Amino acid sequence: MKFESNLNDRDKKTIALVLGAAVVFMFCWFGIRPTVNDILELDGDIDTASLKQTEYKNKIINLSSAETIFGRAVTDLADSTEEYYPMMQSSDIDRMMTSYVLEFGLYPESMNITMPVEPVVEAPYVYSDIEQVTVTPAPLPTATPTPAANSTGSGSNASATYMPEQIDSLFVPYNDARTNAVSTASSGIYCVTLSFTVTGSEEDCQALIDDLSVKPSIRLTGFEWSEIDPIAVVNEEESTIEYIESDQVRLRVDFNLYMTDIADYEEVVQDAVDAAVVEE
Repeated sequence: MKFESNLNDRDKKTIALVLGAAVVFMFCWFGIRPTVNDILELDGDIDTASLKQTEYKNKIINLSSAETIFGRAVTDLADSTEEYYPMMQSSDIDRMMTSYVLEFGLYPESMNITMPVEPVVEAPYVYSDIEQVTVTPAPLPTATPTPAANSTGSGSNASATYMPEQIDSLFVPYNDARTNAVSTASSGIYCVTLSFTVTGSEEDCQALIDDLSVKPSIRLTGFEWSEIDPIAVVNEEESTIEYIESDQVRLRVDFNLYMTDIADYEEVVQDAVDAAVVEE
């Protein structure tokens, strides 16, 4: 049986051309397009990996300076705490201050010690320079994200732009923390309030006040002079009592004593490193 068609040669050529174009389109859509998408996604992954590599290199460079920063932090901590007394109990403070008073040739009559329960929140002297300055915390550094190259493609990975983290020097947060510190609440410094009364010569009492006023770990908050009552002297021969003015005076001194837990940070870190090595 012979198949006959009414199509002329021109129609046959048109149909053949359309079918050929359809075949080429199908080949491009199902064959070439996935390959192109894979290439675009791979380029996006390569760019993202390159940005991550740069970010990790910056982190490694900063970590290499961690030892220097740690040394500076330890030095700063040691310098800022060397003037303070170590942590003591009230009985230790009583013995220390009693011996201190006796060194001036004074007689301690009474002593009142108030122990702290939390770090001190200290205010500067009202007429000092630091009290007149209004401290404005510096703004924290903000990261500037850098989009990955060729991230405008149609692939799923290409549309997910990688935002690399800005890596600042490790000195930046350290210096910012020191600059923005406007309170002593986190200093770890404890304030002991003391008040004692002594008797002795006026010269010795004045020497005690002068010494207390220049000690960096003590803040003199007040003192009060008072006279000692005349001393009664009995004359047995004449059976009389004579009152003689004393050449001594009584002095009450109020002051704050500052103490802190002074730790050897280098030894603490070394012990932690040795412990980690043993666990491995």
